Amino acid sequence: MRRSLWAWMLGLGLAVGAVGAPATAHADAAGDKALAALDANTYLKVKTQYLEYDAVIKTPDKPDRKLGLSVAMKGDWRLSEFLAPSDVKGTKVLILSPTQMYVYLPAFGKVRRIASHVTDQGFMGMNFTQDDMSISTYSKMYTATVASDDGKIQKLALTAKPNTDAPYTKLELLIDKAATHLTEVHYLSDTGALLKTETRTNYTCEKDMCTPVELKMVDHTKGGQSTTLTRKVWKLNVDMPDSRFSKRALEAG
Repeated sequence: MRRSLWAWMLGLGLAVGAVGAPATAHADAAGDKALAALDANTYLKVKTQYLEYDAVIKTPDKPDRKLGLSVAMKGDWRLSEFLAPSDVKGTKVLILSPTQMYVYLPAFGKVRRIASHVTDQGFMGMNFTQDDMSISTYSKMYTATVASDDGKIQKLALTAKPNTDAPYTKLELLIDKAATHLTEVHYLSDTGALLKTETRTNYTCEKDMCTPVELKMVDHTKGGQSTTLTRKVWKLNVDMPDSRFSKRALEAG
């Protein structure tokens, strides 16, 4: 199960271990076509994105915890930086692939590679994990079947393709067919048990590119603990040199 921030830090390693082999995928032309259309509408229309979020972590019987963070995106790369509160400000996480992730900890002034056995753990207490953030497009790692379709909402059942670094072997996606928007993601165990539910709501658009204002992740393994991200800033096609997404840039602080 996921551990505290300090346990997460202690689990940081210098090498990433092998990723477990995913279950065999099954082809479904309609499902794969819908998944490709979702990726094209969600991720592939722009070269870069920059976003800032307010995060609220709700844990039963505990005070809410609030964080601020930014996310820079270019292709499959993600660079997240915590902006608040002061005790975590400047902490950065660089994701280059599902098996190549780094963290910069300003308190130590060092960059560490994130070991594979901790990428499924919430960072800074959030219910979004590095594994969740590493999924840039679904169709690269998953094949899909149409589980249901009522004309408005289409449910796709995803299975990890062989020989990929998919962080989950099974996912379910709920898609608003009219807008080709992803409204809900179900993160499943290997046996199909529901682990987490992510909802994406209040989409706004810039030209033909749309993104949700609010993302909420509920962890059903933690008594319904949740993290809600509320978008404050969104910029498209910002100039981001490749060098920004590098270990050397992290080391510069």
